[in-house]
Amino acid sequence: MAKIVTVTTQKGGAGKTTLALLLATGEALRGKRVLLVDLDQQGDASYSLVSDYAPAKPAMSY
Repeated sequence: MAKIVTVTTQKGGAGKTTLALLLATGEALRGKRVLLVDLDQQGDASYSLVSDYAPAKPAMSY
């Protein structure tokens, strides 16, 4: 059975990305299939997952 976990708050700097990445990593290490969806405009979760393969992240994006 699939479970959906969301990490949300409007406050910036609250650790949402860190928490989401740690939860996803923990479940993956337990052998679960994980889909992490990053809807943040900065895309930090997506960037951190592919940072070894992606070019340098721009300082600002509009």
